[in-house]
Amino acid sequence: MKKVYLILAATVGMTLASCTNTEYVGDVDPNAQDKELKSDGIIRFTSSSNGMTRADHYGKDAATLLNNKFIVSGFKGAYGTSTVYDTDGAITTNGVPATGLVFDNYQVKWIGNTAGTTQSNSSDWEYVGYTAVAPSGIADNKQSVKYWDYSTDQYDFIAYSTGNATVITSGDPGTGEVLVVKAIDAANAGKTAGAYTLRGAAADLEKCYIADMVTAYKEAMTPVQPQYQDVIQFKFRALASKVRVALYETVPGYSVKDVKFYTDATANLGTATETKATLFTTGTANKDNFYTAGQYTVWFPTIGKDNISKSDYNKAHVAFTPETTGGKETTKDFSTLNYVAKESTEKTAGNIWLGRSSATASFAGLAANNYYQIAMPNEEGTVLELRIDYTLESIDGSGEEIKVYGATAFVPAIYAAWKSNYAYTYIFKISDNTNGWTNKADAATNTTDPAGLYPITFDAVVMETQDYTQSTITTVATPSITTYQKGHVYTDNEYDATKGKIYVQVMDNSVSPAVLKTDLNTKGALYEVAATNAKDKDGVVSEAEVMDALNVVETDGTTPRNGWTLTAVSGVTYPTVIPGADGNNITVAANTAAEFTPTAGTAGKVYAYVYTVSTGTQKAVGIANTYTTEPSDWSTSLYFTNKDCTTAAPSTFAAGVYYKKTYLDKGNVYGVKLIRIKA
Repeated sequence: MKKVYLILAATVGMTLASCTNTEYVGDVDPNAQDKELKSDGIIRFTSSSNGMTRADHYGKDAATLLNNKFIVSGFKGAYGTSTVYDTDGAITTNGVPATGLVFDNYQVKWIGNTAGTTQSNSSDWEYVGYTAVAPSGIADNKQSVKYWDYSTDQYDFIAYSTGNATVITSGDPGTGEVLVVKAIDAANAGKTAGAYTLRGAAADLEKCYIADMVTAYKEAMTPVQPQYQDVIQFKFRALASKVRVALYETVPGYSVKDVKFYTDATANLGTATETKATLFTTGTANKDNFYTAGQYTVWFPTIGKDNISKSDYNKAHVAFTPETTGGKETTKDFSTLNYVAKESTEKTAGNIWLGRSSATASFAGLAANNYYQIAMPNEEGTVLELRIDYTLESIDGSGEEIKVYGATAFVPAIYAAWKSNYAYTYIFKISDNTNGWTNKADAATNTTDPAGLYPITFDAVVMETQDYTQSTITTVATPSITTYQKGHVYTDNEYDATKGKIYVQVMDNSVSPAVLKTDLNTKGALYEVAATNAKDKDGVVSEAEVMDALNVVETDGTTPRNGWTLTAVSGVTYPTVIPGADGNNITVAANTAAEFTPTAGTAGKVYAYVYTVSTGTQKAVGIANTYTTEPSDWSTSLYFTNKDCTTAAPSTFAAGVYYKKTYLDKGNVYGVKLIRIKA
């Protein structure tokens, strides 16, 4: 391909990463069992906190994170079988009895070096004698020792901590304060009304910790669950999420500098001035925002003995309601990018260039924080948009520059559903295809240079941890294409055939907000890509070359002119469920996702997923040459003596004469995503 064509096909790609950490913050090994405590029937508590610090914290360190206390409520037989709660998780009249409440918003406090000094204290965590928090209904709010009652089949325990934020129970929370809007209420724990609600600013809510419900059974259960006389151990995790953003480029022959970000979708193209990496939303619902203040309601949608084997069993979920005035924003910046030194012989000196692989991407923000920023969870998710201008400079030392305006990328909402204690990484890749303009005037007026012919490519990857690994690679263009394989991580530039199926989704960004395409079964296709002859120059296929191979063919109508062959792959299906990294499946609408099982060749394999945007009118075009010897395919139907290909060449070849050979251009517009498989 010509160099200029490669540049016009500059591509931006995004990598999304989300993970939870497996380290615990607690006073004992979370896998340990203290057998000697199973003797006197007293109910005891301990804590471990699954934080985002990637370090273990026990004892005093754990207590410090929780501000030396947490709040707990416990109930007898609240969620036994499906007969006790209805379809939305609400407790029925046969649910929690009037006498079922055991711990009514008790405080459990850390007192160092006191383990074993009382019957109710096994690991420096004590509840007897302290004052229960409002609105506890116990007499004089004085907490007393509790014993296991073997006349009931189970107990359910719910706990939280406001960490170092100051708790208030009335009024509006100020700086450093968290308002407990609703104390723990078992009757609503399984429905969206919630078990408890915390209100405050994001800076204060991020200090809070939540825990999954703990259910202790009288009898042994499968899978194994806590039993009576076990110490009740809560695994706290941070309420907040963490998010970071990075960019890198893979443009052949050029390096990328001077990236500018848009802060909304309405600004005139070519007018970006923001140097801080910025994502924004365009939807109108509450979920289509970044939350800054409001209230979180914690609930447990998958509870009860009937659900014990499900991956979401007893898991805490959060729902956010922003403040009536304020509390939400449509933009979020991640500070300036950390650029690197030049790649080769670029004329401009200095650390002003984007990184050149996903593993060396230029992150925004501070290295001391591992580039993360704290963010409030949004389990519903919203479409995130990136829009940028950037400059390409030739690496040959000539100083040639090409400016690209208004390149746009979208993160599908299912990969931007932020959960508590997850860390998300969005990496945008600039490659040799783009949906931006290289002419600023055209970008502003949107009249001549077409947008959307060349895709912006997203790499969406979940950072690898011991618990969950989720990778999605999204080719965002007009339209956007997302690929995902469970277990893939952003530092791998290729997919691994041993990790199973690859899933594809396509976003329609011709509307705002962007939506998923619902016709992959009719407009999507999967090909295996291979080089066939010397017409290919470097042996590395790009999205732009795939589009050429699809459109520009020999007069037989099928053989690509550029030396790449595309072989259709069978076995593509259209699932309604995509496996999530954390064991929870993602449900999608019919024909919005495609799936296939990759295979690895001896030198690796390259697939191309192709979505047909529009079909054009096939026309004959050609290449001219003055031939000295007769071509092997000489015929009067292929060769002509004039540039318009209207005068057929004679049947007898004449050396040194101008001839023009025709080939076909189908005129179609495609969205293309390359999927590379490890050897």
